[in-house]
Parts: sequence; structure tokens; C-alpha cells
Amino acid sequence: MKYFCKIAFATLLTIAVISCGDSKSKNEIVELPAIDENTETEITVWSWNVAAKALMETAKTFNEKYPKIKVNVQEFGGAGPAFERYGIVLASGEGIPDIMTIESDYVQSFAEKYPKYFLDLKSLAPSDIDQIVDPSKVTTSYDSEGKLVAIAWDSGPVVMYYREDLFRQAGINPDSIVTWEDFIRIGKEFQGKMPNVKFIGWPFVQDDGFWRDLMVQNNVYYLNRDGDITISSPKAVESITILRRLIDEGLALNTVNWDGTIRANKNGEVATYIIAAWWGGTIKDQMPEMKGKWRAMKMPAFDLNGARASSHGGSTLAITSLDPIKQAASWAFIEHSLLSVDSQLLMYDKFGLFPSYLPAYEDERFNTPDPYFGNQFYNQLLGEVTREIPPAIFTSDDYSEVRNIAVSVYEDILNNNSDIQNTLNNAANQISSSTGRKIAK
Repeated sequence: MKYFCKIAFATLLTIAVISCGDSKSKNEIVELPAIDENTETEITVWSWNVAAKALMETAKTFNEKYPKIKVNVQEFGGAGPAFERYGIVLASGEGIPDIMTIESDYVQSFAEKYPKYFLDLKSLAPSDIDQIVDPSKVTTSYDSEGKLVAIAWDSGPVVMYYREDLFRQAGINPDSIVTWEDFIRIGKEFQGKMPNVKFIGWPFVQDDGFWRDLMVQNNVYYLNRDGDITISSPKAVESITILRRLIDEGLALNTVNWDGTIRANKNGEVATYIIAAWWGGTIKDQMPEMKGKWRAMKMPAFDLNGARASSHGGSTLAITSLDPIKQAASWAFIEHSLLSVDSQLLMYDKFGLFPSYLPAYEDERFNTPDPYFGNQFYNQLLGEVTREIPPAIFTSDDYSEVRNIAVSVYEDILNNNSDIQNTLNNAANQISSSTGRKIAK
């Protein structure tokens, strides 16, 4: 899924989740009623666009086993409208669905504020659940009390997409790019031979996704495992410095927004784009005429021995029903949709939702050449990257507040040439003042 969260959206989410929150209380339900083909009930699932359509498909195969359980999937236009509604119904306690789709980074924003409505799934899930899903999704699936409040759905392993035909015209071997220093050096060489094409493009405003990608790769995030602030740490500074260097060296195109990003890639204005796996589904849909021109490879590393993997986006499913029968039916549906190779591959094949469920990577249907990417074993690459993602992501109930501040300084550094260390120091102090969190030493 594509997750270009705007500042306004993050602000809206902040407002939605800070009002009328429940005090923390553990959900003690660990056993649910047994259900079978004769169980008759109805469950409501809230989701958005492509995710909703995918769940409508898995509902069809779910009903082959449970024909009397009706699954109503309600589709919102996007995560923003969905999250706005989530905050309203959770605060009021009325109209709450049985299952909510929640972006991984925002699980705790809701589960920490409204713990009453988030079922602890730990005793229901496989005992090795933390070993069979994308490792970057583990920490974001739990609340601060150790409840497993969500099951990982789709993942966003980050790779470098590149125009194989343009590299070939320039006489440059993309395999010569191993580190970010290589990327900058090769980028200058490429643009010397292809002056009408920028080496890379991404939005310099509104979305901090590329910076977060680099931070995760560099094994750092806005907060560390202790919940302390790390936005001004050396690794965070190093991560955003790469972005500024790409701009200062004249290698980067500001694509401004999602539509601009698609247009720049479609029109051949950029040679590379470093983004999550859901981009592959986007270009196949938006640029079918470019079949065979694109390839993918691991992103550049910070050093020769550094990670060449990161995570960007992805969602989960959480059970928010308080009715035991509906909880049981909801768990059966989640298990069928997210912990099944067949369902995961169905949603990936039809809707481009890259599986978080690691056993799907071993299936022969997954490991086939991809004609769009020149018969490259594209899925194998994504699976390998997923397993290598550093476990850096740490979120919290105040994640949206942190993110608001981060986006603001991201824009300031990239567009106003502000001093990186001083700007991030100010951001850390602002986050500390807003949330009460300590700045990591």
C-alpha cells in the first residue's frame, strides 16, 4: 500500500486519539467460543481502497469454510478518513466494527488510548508468531503492556527501482552501486552522460518517508526501544544528510507529491526511485507500457558491511469487537487472511500487497520470474530484503505528535538548507516538551 501521510492527516489523527481515551486495562479474554460451519453471525471489517478490496476477496474463500458467517467489509477512501472515523467511534464506544485495518506505525496510537477495545491475540496466534512475520512489524504489533493487539498484514521492503534501459544507454553497470557514496559518484557519472534525466526523485515536502527509510536502514528511528528521543542522534543526522547531499549534488528531482512522483517515473525524468515493494504494483498498473524497462536491486548501504534493507509502510488487522462470538469469527477471518499462504499470495497477486507472512516466500508460486521486471526473480529479492530489515522501528501512543514535528524539520532541512544538527536538536527538544519523553544520550 502507498503511505504518503500528510501533515494534516497526522494532525487529525492526533486530535482523534487524544480525546476521551480509556484508562489502560488489559483485556483478559484468552479463550474464545468454538465456531464451525454452522456458526451463524456477522462481522464488520473497516479498511480502505485496495486493502478493502483484498479483504473482500479473502472473505469469499473464508465463506467456503464458514458459509453462515457474513463478512461485511466497509471501504473508506483512504487511511486518513478511516482513522478519523476510528477516533470518533472508539471515543464514543458506539458503532465500533469488529475488525480494524490499521497502519503499522499507528497501532499504538489507538491501542494505548482505547485498550478496552483491542483484543489480546497472543494466546490465539501461533506461538512463534514473532518469527513468522516481517521482523520490522513485531514491535509495532504490541502495546506497552505486552498485549499482541494486531497481526501484521502487508510489508513494505525497500529496494532501489532503476531504469535498466537508461543505465545501459549510459554504459553504467548498476551493480557497481553498493554504498551511498557509490550512488552519489555513479549518479554524477550518469547525469554527465544523460543530462536530461535526474538520477533520483522523491517529494521534498509533506512526507518524510525517504528519511524514515534511511533511518531504519541505519538502525535508528525517531524513538528508541526505551521510548527516548533519537531524532537528533548521529545516525539520524547521517540519514538525512544523505538526502541533502543528493539535492546539493544536483542529483535529485523534487517530485512534490504522489501524482508528481508517478509522472516523473512514467515520463523518464528520473533513473531510480528508492521505495517500498508496493511501488512495483503501482508502476505495473500506471505504466504497463514500460514493461521490461524497470529492474530492482537492494538499496545502497551506509558502508560496505551495512544493511541494504529497510521498511516503508504496511498494515495490520486488529480485533475491536467485545462480543465473544464475533471475536471468534473475527479471529478465524484474520487467521484465514493473514496467516495463510494461499490468502497472502492471492492478495499479493491481485492487489500488490506484499506478504508479511514469511512462509509465503517459500511457495513455488511466489518464486517465479517477473516479466515486468525483465524476468528478474523480483519476489525473491523482496523476500530476502524483508528478512534483513533492521528492527529499528519503535512507535508509541504519541507517534503522530512526533511525526508532525519530524515532517516539519524534514521540510526545513531539505528546502531551506537549515543546519541539520541544530534543526534536529530543536526538534528533539520540541518533542520532549510536547510528550515528556527524554532525549537519548
